[in-house]
Amino acid sequence: MSSLSSFASRRQVLALSASALVAAVAGGCSPPPAPQRFNDLHFTHLQPLVFKAAQVDVREDYRPPMRPPNVEHEMPLSPMGAARQWAFERLQADGTAGRSVVLSIQDGAVTEKSLAVQKGVEGAFRTEQAERYDASLEATLQVIDTTTGVTMAQATARVWRFATVPENASVQDREAAWFTLIQGLMSDFNARMEQSIRTYASGALVR
Repeated sequence: MSSLSSFASRRQVLALSASALVAAVAGGCSPPPAPQRFNDLHFTHLQPLVFKAAQVDVREDYRPPMRPPNVEHEMPLSPMGAARQWAFERLQADGTAGRSVVLSIQDGAVTEKSLAVQKGVEGAFRTEQAERYDASLEATLQVIDTTTGVTMAQATARVWRFATVPENASVQDREAAWFTLIQGLMSDFNARMEQSIRTYASGALVR
């Protein structure tokens, strides 16, 4: 083989090696996956509850204490925020004049409680649940005659759930546990409130 051919071959090898190195670096610098969102819960997959009314309003009667043991103000999605979204997506009015539907949210608390964990050598070899979160949601739906102010029909629902997180939970782990807690709470609330509406306010429904 001539020296010129040998030199050309070495250049090809170096070029291929450089290309492989660039590809490896590019692969290693790919952007990380987007963080999961824990503030997005929807109910559009459910059939809306349509009322013979001019409008639907949501009233937030619950006021978060904004201090321990309450933590709902720290959550990406609180029970009250989820209930507001539920009302927006599930409750509709057909435009019938003289009536309004009001959903009043009376409770939407989430409280944190520290749990006892094993200390010392024994505790070092196991991961225990360190915090417990108790969530509650209560709301009343009223169909009101806007001329007289008389409540024509009323339905209520109150639900409660809890969740625990381990002592080594990251911020994302905790927010994921909170989101799962609110998902379950809203599933219970949706079922309980719809049952109550169909039992006590079915005459105000279009369908």
